Amino acid sequence: MNGLSTYAPLAAEAVAAIERREAQYPALIALGKISSEQAEQEIRVWSAIAADWHWVVTMQRPDAPAATLQEKIAAVQDSVSRADTALVRAFHRSDSSVRQAFAVDMSFLEMEHRFGDAAMPFIDAWHRYHRFADLLKWYRRELPDSSRKPIAWFVDLHTQAMKNPPHKAARLAA
Repeated sequence: MNGLSTYAPLAAEAVAAIERREAQYPALIALGKISSEQAEQEIRVWSAIAADWHWVVTMQRPDAPAATLQEKIAAVQDSVSRADTALVRAFHRSDSSVRQAFAVDMSFLEMEHRFGDAAMPFIDAWHRYHRFADLLKWYRRELPDSSRKPIAWFVDLHTQAMKNPPHKAARLAA
């Protein structure tokens, strides 16, 4: 991988968001719960988000439908809200030992080791929520009034470093 592989979980979550929508929306459309236009719009926006994060991780920008920053932020905010609801639900459905372990700040690694599969729905929901929250944080950095550097700045910095690695610059200077 040539990109910022630290962000691979965010890229994977964006792809999973598309896959969940593609799998669930036909039934929801048939039941009249969402319109086909809404489904198409959400899949379009999440395809743009997935393309953004594919670029961050691989340094290759795939073809994808366009979406505005405002559309991306709205889509991710909606997913943060859904993930928060799912996290609370997973916590309350967890075994009391898992809830107790969380209350005393037991690490997820220790919870997984001690409680195995019983802890996984809560741990998975926790990680999904935080991946969406991270995506939202990064997209908000692109807003004009943000004082934080956007992800593109880090990608550009990484690209420059790949073109001129420190060991290459040292050899050229010698």
